[in-house]
Amino acid sequence: MSQDSIKFKKNNENINFKEMSLNELNKLPLHTGILDFKITKTSFKILNILNDDSSAVKFFWKDEHDLISLDLWHEISNESGVYIDVGAHTGLYTLTSLKSNSLNKVISIEPLYVNLARLLTNLRLNNLHRQVSAHLLAVSNFDGMSKFKNIEENSYLSKGGKIDTNGTPIQTIKLDSLQIPNDMNVKAIKIDTEGEDFKILEGSREVFSKYKPKVIIEVRNKNKKNIQKFFDEFNYNLFSINKKRLPINLNNTDIQNIINIYAEPK
Repeated sequence: MSQDSIKFKKNNENINFKEMSLNELNKLPLHTGILDFKITKTSFKILNILNDDSSAVKFFWKDEHDLISLDLWHEISNESGVYIDVGAHTGLYTLTSLKSNSLNKVISIEPLYVNLARLLTNLRLNNLHRQVSAHLLAVSNFDGMSKFKNIEENSYLSKGGKIDTNGTPIQTIKLDSLQIPNDMNVKAIKIDTEGEDFKILEGSREVFSKYKPKVIIEVRNKNKKNIQKFFDEFNYNLFSINKKRLPINLNNTDIQNIINIYAEPK
């Protein structure tokens, strides 16, 4: 463990770390070690090496990260089935599904190889690696090749990469092309893909028609109307996650940056 960061945190309890940005946190003593990442009803281990995982950095200093969404995902995952984690990063949602119900099967999809490698490491730390099908893929509304652009250095576990006209070639699939076990149903999908979100829905029409999965998805102002139209077509209710799950209509919502919504079939 990084004793400098641990001592600094302990000796500066007067500092409100929760109000600090990631850039500000990264100016504090660097942390390396295995964290016991906690949400309300469970916990799991994740690795952090010299602040290379922003999720781990935020949790170390703030004692929580993405708590509302992860608590909801834990609740959703209580029912045995298949859970699809699109944009899995280092595995917070994947691990949460498995800790919620040990019978679940999780399909984790991540286009950045260093992220996927850390996800697999985190799974092994928790002895949950046998329950996950992990794929180095991008997801969109077609099957084929695209290019993935990472905006960070190659050794950093970036959340900012996206499909672009420039970048590294990567195999790209529709969710409709996934092999789902015949004896299991898709219960829920988490989508966090830096703006590709609506295209992923477009490439999932067969999944939605057959399984009616619950969804946690990022929404931006530019794609909110298309996302609202898609969920209206499949007869879903939408809720704001960060405002105590209040019903929401994206057509009437001004999104300054990004919001997470929860969608469930009526």
